[in-house]
Amino acid sequence: MSHASRRTVLAGAFALACAAPAWAADKVVDPKKVFSYLDAYLKLPAAERSRFKINYYLHIGPQPLTAPVWLVEGAKRTPVPLRADGRVERLPTLAQLDSAKVQFGVDEGTKLGCTIGIETMAPPAAEMDAREVAASLSQAAVGVKKAAGFMAMAMPKLSQVSFPGAPSGEVVMADGKRVPLPLLKGVPSFTPSDFPSARTLRFPKAPLKTDMG
Repeated sequence: MSHASRRTVLAGAFALACAAPAWAADKVVDPKKVFSYLDAYLKLPAAERSRFKINYYLHIGPQPLTAPVWLVEGAKRTPVPLRADGRVERLPTLAQLDSAKVQFGVDEGTKLGCTIGIETMAPPAAEMDAREVAASLSQAAVGVKKAAGFMAMAMPKLSQVSFPGAPSGEVVMADGKRVPLPLLKGVPSFTPSDFPSARTLRFPKAPLKTDMG
């Protein structure tokens, strides 16, 4: 299965077209329809999700969402910060997923998309510990299957980590040998099983994120 196919199964863009009551002409949505699988992820024991995280990227068509977003709890509205690429920087808690609403500063009829990214806890950097990245991938492969529940059989196995934003990369082996990382659609990609003695991953510049697939 191609990396693109994995992304489609794991986190493909979806339309948030559910009916919701109008609130000051904005779009109001149940957070569980926006943050798919977040409740299952948060219900995993902390030790089973210590190395990986789920990130959510909001967009309208191919463009990142720039409109304001709030988490609404009764009369309280808390701004939800978005990164320039649409990534949600503050996710709801498990309790808020059950009790709050998400309000978007767009017309109620606007179709929004959300792409899920399974990423390492280790921050993207020009030099990364290959063993830590491999351990993150291994934990995520188990955690994602467990969180998916009855849908686990349909989920592809996570087997690689890509590094968008880095033009190239290399693996430094335990013996000091350097091997270029293969490019997948122009993005350097690390498959731990292909480099069992990998010690370090190096890039000309820090990637924007670590994308498991």
